[in-house]
Amino acid sequence: MRLFSRRKIALTFMLIALIFAAVGIMPRYRAEKANKTVAFVSDYVDVASMAAQSDVKPVDTWAKMARNGIAALTVSEYSGEDLKFINPLPLRYGAVGELGITLKNVSPWSAAVVINKSISFAEVIKGYLTTKIPQTIVMESGNSLIFVLPGTPGEFRYAAFIPDFIGLDFCKKNNIPVLFRPGPCSPSNGKLVADSFEYLISEYPQIKNIIPAGMIMAGNPNFAPIIEVLKKHDISFSQVEFVKQIGVSSFASQLKKNIIPLHSLTLDEVLSKKVSRQQRVDRYVRAVHERSVRILVMRPYDADMGDRFDSFMRDLLVMRTALETKGYKLGWPESLPTWPAPFAGAAACAIIIASCAWLYVSRINGGKDETAGLMELAVVIFSAAIICILLLKVHAAAKIFGGLCGAVAAIEAALAALESSKKPAYGAVVGLFVILAGGMSIASFYGTMSAALRITPFSGVKLTLLLPPLLILVHDLKTRVHPESVSEICARPAVWGELVLIGIMMLALLVMALRSDNVSNVPAIEVTFRDFMEKLLVIRPRTKEFLIGYPMLVLYWYMVRQFKA
Repeated sequence: MRLFSRRKIALTFMLIALIFAAVGIMPRYRAEKANKTVAFVSDYVDVASMAAQSDVKPVDTWAKMARNGIAALTVSEYSGEDLKFINPLPLRYGAVGELGITLKNVSPWSAAVVINKSISFAEVIKGYLTTKIPQTIVMESGNSLIFVLPGTPGEFRYAAFIPDFIGLDFCKKNNIPVLFRPGPCSPSNGKLVADSFEYLISEYPQIKNIIPAGMIMAGNPNFAPIIEVLKKHDISFSQVEFVKQIGVSSFASQLKKNIIPLHSLTLDEVLSKKVSRQQRVDRYVRAVHERSVRILVMRPYDADMGDRFDSFMRDLLVMRTALETKGYKLGWPESLPTWPAPFAGAAACAIIIASCAWLYVSRINGGKDETAGLMELAVVIFSAAIICILLLKVHAAAKIFGGLCGAVAAIEAALAALESSKKPAYGAVVGLFVILAGGMSIASFYGTMSAALRITPFSGVKLTLLLPPLLILVHDLKTRVHPESVSEICARPAVWGELVLIGIMMLALLVMALRSDNVSNVPAIEVTFRDFMEKLLVIRPRTKEFLIGYPMLVLYWYMVRQFKA
């Protein structure tokens, strides 16, 4: 029994996949719609410095910042280098001999911290240090407490071991939520980091969130004790977007919940790239609106000399207005709820993969417009069912098939558009429909909480970019769109024009592969153009598609018509 043509049946399958995808994407849509609270946070050091420069009390500066939307402050843990060269706390740090201390059985090259016992947090430092680094030797000399660390200042140069207790005390006194930034400390394993953190929470219960600092996550790789403390005290975790720190992804995947994404712009980035206030606003709003970011670190960027605090207040007002215009409100956010990968999303991806692969094979064999038999359809449906099960049950398969779904959809969309030189409008619509079905299917299956927070990021971008050109070339050679076969091309001498074309194609593929991620080497003129396109079209097309892909498609249609004429 023969039914409709393979192409019409495949497009019908894709319509079914699109319906499944729309159903599967609803859990994330509902979660995102209910999660519209965003927190502005700033650093305690900025509060103190702006207060000093404005000749007002830090508490008055904080009050103005809070009225303009700042909900919490970040407080850092200082490394030996910070204590040595910045020295933000009322203590001395260095080698024992350098500090002028003579101690029996202690090397003059050992790192030491000296603090007056009258300082309000001197005993807290003692408790924190001896918990985090149990080998610390504690001594008293007159009115001073001396902490001798198990190593030289060089060994503790990048090790973080003393929090900013002035900032913590300020937040405790004024009931300000704290985002604590623990740094790596090589003498402290996961258990010691967890114990010291729990001790710190007992002294400063206003700590509500942690943001890992440094290049390595504190306690790496034994995160279980730290996670237990976070869950026990209901403390959230924030991973800074696009900052690759060793161990952070593993920590987030083990924590699994109570994760709130954070976006930050550093002063160096703003100044080196000449990022304007409006560009900063656009970047933050995109992070909130497109990537589920709910904590924004706001800094004074020193662009207006002599007007630092007032400039910062204007930045807050502009940012607040931009977010409220899009329906967001300021406050302390909740993390996204957890929901599993939807069956509907897995079914949608499976249908797209099976139907597009089937249609591609049919194209190569010259039978895409021929009618399909029941047995053939049964094989396609059975293949989709197997792929669906693998997507739901096998983690490795889910990662592979995600990239494959995007690749086969891109291949079918491209071929549908390329072959429509006589009816370009029809081909463009069909290609757009295939891309919409494929993209929605991927968004549906990978629209889980962990994917939304990039705990399990989509890993098929390179496959989606590199596989379509290769398989389209295979299709063109097999179906003689190109007049020569592979064997005929290999049997004759190369033509210079072909070599130049191959070189251009290889360069284009290299650019596509290198620029397929969020990279920092984007020219300022391209950033400006992207912002313009986004404002003009609301949803910005990818630059490579808009400036290269679409013009090449029109040129292809024109050349095919001229050739056939």
